[in-house]
Amino acid sequence: AYKNVQPGGCVGCYKWVSFNHDSLLSPKDERPIGNVNPDWVYGFTNRFKFGHADLSVLVNISRGNSIINIQRYTYLQLQGTYNEPLTYVQNSFNPVTNPNGKYAEINASNGAFPFMNNLMVEDGSYLRLKNVQLGYTIDLPGARYARIYVSGINLLTSTNYSGYDPEVGAVGNGIGADINHMPGVDQGSYPAQRIFSFGVNTSF
Repeated sequence: AYKNVQPGGCVGCYKWVSFNHDSLLSPKDERPIGNVNPDWVYGFTNRFKFGHADLSVLVNISRGNSIINIQRYTYLQLQGTYNEPLTYVQNSFNPVTNPNGKYAEINASNGAFPFMNNLMVEDGSYLRLKNVQLGYTIDLPGARYARIYVSGINLLTSTNYSGYDPEVGAVGNGIGADINHMPGVDQGSYPAQRIFSFGVNTSF
């Protein structure tokens, strides 16, 4: 990183691009690097019946939306003052052991990121098995019945997003008064719970 473009630049530091080639880093170099709005969303539900047994399935899909992962903003500064996820430590630059490191060298003198950048913007696409319920109906005397069922919520999620939950970050989870005004910004909120339940429906 050239110091006339990037003050404090060094071997092992992150490099920032001056898009307008004026050898300065300024608002003129800002470019869109993501979009909170998905290209498309899709969901389908179906119910299957096999004799006395029945199965219902709900699947949600989101494709093409971006999420700002605020935890990566903290971790990727790599100042050595936080408990870092192992992948960032293993892939950080080191002139001896890892000269081709993906991330900056761990150094207490690393400053905070001066601006939003592509390191913290991730693809938020996902496929989630949202709900599955399996039931069995038993006929009882007098036109009565009992249906026994077991169900699961948030059973499986397929995504490349590194945060806790792409669906939480895609909906909006700001802090305090901004809780509904920050869609696409994931500040490490608690992920959707996986829930299992068992029950009986009956008629009298």
